[in-house]
Amino acid sequence: MYHFFLASILLSPLPFGANRPWAWSLYALLMALLGLVFFVQVLLGKQKEPVRIQPMMVSLILFCIPLAWGLYQLSGLAPPTWVHPFWGLAAEQLGVPVVARISVAPQETWTALMRLGSYGLVFFLSLQFHRDSHKAALTFKALAYAGFAYAVYGMVIYLGHFDTVLWFDKWASKDVTSTFINRNTYATYAGLTLLASFPLMFSIIESSLHYGVSSNFGRAYFFENVLLRGWFPLLLIITVLSALLMSQSRGGFMSTVFAIVIFLFILLLSRKTKHTKGLLWLTLFIVVLAWFVLAQSVDRLMDRFDAMSIESEGRAMVYTLLDKSIAENRWLGMGYGSFAESFRLYRDETIVGFYDKAHNTYLENSFELGQIPALALFLAIAWSAWVCLRGVWVRRRDWLYPALGVAASVLVGTHALVDFSLQIPAVAFTYALIMGVAVAQSAPTRKI
Repeated sequence: MYHFFLASILLSPLPFGANRPWAWSLYALLMALLGLVFFVQVLLGKQKEPVRIQPMMVSLILFCIPLAWGLYQLSGLAPPTWVHPFWGLAAEQLGVPVVARISVAPQETWTALMRLGSYGLVFFLSLQFHRDSHKAALTFKALAYAGFAYAVYGMVIYLGHFDTVLWFDKWASKDVTSTFINRNTYATYAGLTLLASFPLMFSIIESSLHYGVSSNFGRAYFFENVLLRGWFPLLLIITVLSALLMSQSRGGFMSTVFAIVIFLFILLLSRKTKHTKGLLWLTLFIVVLAWFVLAQSVDRLMDRFDAMSIESEGRAMVYTLLDKSIAENRWLGMGYGSFAESFRLYRDETIVGFYDKAHNTYLENSFELGQIPALALFLAIAWSAWVCLRGVWVRRRDWLYPALGVAASVLVGTHALVDFSLQIPAVAFTYALIMGVAVAQSAPTRKI
């Protein structure tokens, strides 16, 4: 069951990041069935005792708040003063009674709740499956290999000028997007798989630092051992980093860099490793090598940074309008998942182009759910990251996994400020998988 679960998450990027109705519906059904099978096996004694959820009780309660509020937005139980005026106008135009709801687009709200529930199930199942550190290592290894495969595919398509996504012609970005449509979405996925590849190098680094790096012999031994034993993990890291740069995603690149910096900062601050100089040497080596190989890609990325002001101006106007809209309806929201339909009621002639996403997940969720349920959702994720951060200090071994959970949260949380990658199912599934591993490996072994 574990292997089937892992394979399904690794394959989720294949159908355009699972960002199609049939794909996210299939995955929601699949995760529900896996959850049901897991509970049946626990009741029959065929599964180990479930991981205790006490450390995650705060996140669980917070996560249930937006789910419950979304269901209430769908119901016809809200007082007449709470429902959106749109329903009264619809009843007048149709000449028949309609069920008045808070949500402007009930069908979209149902879909959003289904997707959010499936993300929660992925996290829960990942939490249960990864109490064993060997499975945790296998999952990160498999995720790193999957990221490598998707990166190679994306670079072959890009460098070969095929301009396709699977067997379809590209209709959006012409840069490296792998099996995703949007380059920013792929950049977030590439960043997550890049983080997942770090454990592959860690044991090699530790053994290579046997003589330290203060002497010429120690440095020579370090680099020779890393290159001989770690050539494939090193190739994997450079390949995924190359694909990330070739995606030309400014937000994805900066978010990944920030996440890696936070990861290294946690390692240095926690003093879990005695060989901090070696880690810094290896990091510098990877950065210099990748920068040398990808100089042309870096130039193009810098060009996109130079052109950022024009695009940012349009988004800034959307953000300003959203702030005003949220202030007018801060408690009830417009209906979870209804942004594409409800934003049309607020946009004016200053907004140019079509916006089915706000390019800021925090503002979009606040607009749809209302501020309190949206804040509960954000805090549920933040609390999980806090559990991981605390786990770095609590664990005596395998503390690298919770540290990567914090870094992954920083990556997706930062990128969510300027884009919608976390709203793409494959990215959300991958993040939930990583966080399940990280949280499961955050508690002392005797308490798991």
